[in-house]
Amino acid sequence: MRPRSFFTLFTILVLTAAAQTVPSAASSQTPPGDTSFLTKVRGLFDFDLPDIDPPGTIKLTLHPHLGDLIRRDYMRVDTGFRWALKENFEINPEAAVYFTHGFGGGNDGYGIGELRLGSKYILRGWPDPDMETSVFVNVEVPVGSPPVNLTDGLNHFAPGFLVQHHSTRNRKLTTFAGAGLDLVSVSDIAGTPVRNQPLDDSMNFTAGAIYDLGQVKWTFSATYATTAVLGDVTEHFLYLRPSMLWYVPRKYTFNSKTQWLLGLGLRASWGPDGDELSFNTRVRAEVTFRQVVENIRSRRKETGEKP
Repeated sequence: MRPRSFFTLFTILVLTAAAQTVPSAASSQTPPGDTSFLTKVRGLFDFDLPDIDPPGTIKLTLHPHLGDLIRRDYMRVDTGFRWALKENFEINPEAAVYFTHGFGGGNDGYGIGELRLGSKYILRGWPDPDMETSVFVNVEVPVGSPPVNLTDGLNHFAPGFLVQHHSTRNRKLTTFAGAGLDLVSVSDIAGTPVRNQPLDDSMNFTAGAIYDLGQVKWTFSATYATTAVLGDVTEHFLYLRPSMLWYVPRKYTFNSKTQWLLGLGLRASWGPDGDELSFNTRVRAEVTFRQVVENIRSRRKETGEKP
């Protein structure tokens, strides 16, 4: 099955699950701005940990690439949402939007350059009562006519799993490990892969740790990827990623309902393209909507409208 077929089938399955979901009243128990767990931060912490919001919670995310104002003639804004359909299942659709910002000499226009769809299912107390496991699938498909360096030009279908353990000796420390696949195919859209990126089907193995200080979280991960067994040409890759993530306190954002996150990180990689060390920064805005379905149903009951 081709990745576009995977994307279509996956979308149908997710929408079917959403139609059958009845959110729990527990969604009102988590306070706004909760930073008790770490979610995926694309480019700094690309992992689907076995953590989830209360059922019915929808979080809108905006990730502007502010560095594009200097390095590119266009600006990227990753936008999407995370929807906790059940207490152990969520979906995460995203789109990579771009537009010419006018500070450079080029004119790349505007549009959507890539669509992404992720899904995560959580197994609590498995494989050990003190552990949790997430089973996930992520799909990425280039679309439209984006600038050549906006995507890698490949379709990705990436299933995998992660096991998480919270230390009993130090409650601030969480460790995790997992494995996954990245099944790729060449799309009809030109792209530019990053250095030391597998361009063939590959498997990967990851281990890492999080040191949680509340508003500030320190992370470290090590990933080994290889095209052996799955790919046509055997290549090996190693990535080390330390990072720091700061959930900005609301007192610094005029008590806004938007949760801002600032991140700094390093990416060291070794592979067929040589050694590389890069520095990354991230800014993300997150707006939480809770009990959306319950509110709609309550209003229908009040007006006597049939669902």
